[in-house]
Amino acid sequence: MEISATLDSMFNMESKIVIFESNKLDGKMSKNPKFYNKEVSEKERYERFHKDRLNLGKKLGIDGNHIFRSRQKGLSKVNYPDGKYILIDDSYMTKEDYFYEDLPADILVISSKYPKVAIANPMADCPVLICEDRRKGYTALSHCGAVYIDRKLPIDTIKALFDSCNSDVEDIYVYIGSSIKKESYVYDSYPKWAKSKEVWDNYILKEENNYYIDLVGAILKQLKDIGIKHIQVSPINTVTDPNYYSHVEEVKGKQTDGGQNLVGFYYK
Repeated sequence: MEISATLDSMFNMESKIVIFESNKLDGKMSKNPKFYNKEVSEKERYERFHKDRLNLGKKLGIDGNHIFRSRQKGLSKVNYPDGKYILIDDSYMTKEDYFYEDLPADILVISSKYPKVAIANPMADCPVLICEDRRKGYTALSHCGAVYIDRKLPIDTIKALFDSCNSDVEDIYVYIGSSIKKESYVYDSYPKWAKSKEVWDNYILKEENNYYIDLVGAILKQLKDIGIKHIQVSPINTVTDPNYYSHVEEVKGKQTDGGQNLVGFYYK
């Protein structure tokens, strides 16, 4: 699904990027064995995942091999300082398939110097943040799960633009991708990962015996606190929209054919 036209109509500075979100119709977008039958070999999983990305690229009008993603700590066996970003340039374009460039970081940034080279991240409930400096022509992307929001990754994503191209907050336009919404994200106890009272005050609310978690609200507060004014939030709830993969629905056993949604952007 391409949504950049909606962004252009809402804001008064023209966007130079195309934002996209894959869903179940585009394939599993993962090589994780948990999403495949046991008889499917590792080689075949890699081939199917590669084919899904090539087909997505064809639909978008880009090369499906030219999609970068980061290796985020907590989701892979890497370690780095919180908020680390990588500014993509030619030195990272060494493999035929950019998806397998080793990029241990929270945030990837790319400039308009590289049209049709995509930055993306797989997700299955957690929002992906895309922050475009429309004047300077730089865009940053981060995957903002609850643990990362807790350590203020949304703010670090904006700081990556400050550092990369000396952005002015007035020129930054943010898209918060499709994700689980607060009415669907429910714990029966206060979550252990919620370490920062500042971050979660008013965004983890107890009602009767349940705790409702508002990831999007917590992100919005961080962005607004540092002066970001141009923000669009996808209305899609990945838990209730049948076209999207959802980790919560998978855990509940309501989604047997699992996978991930690939959310990202590229310069026109």
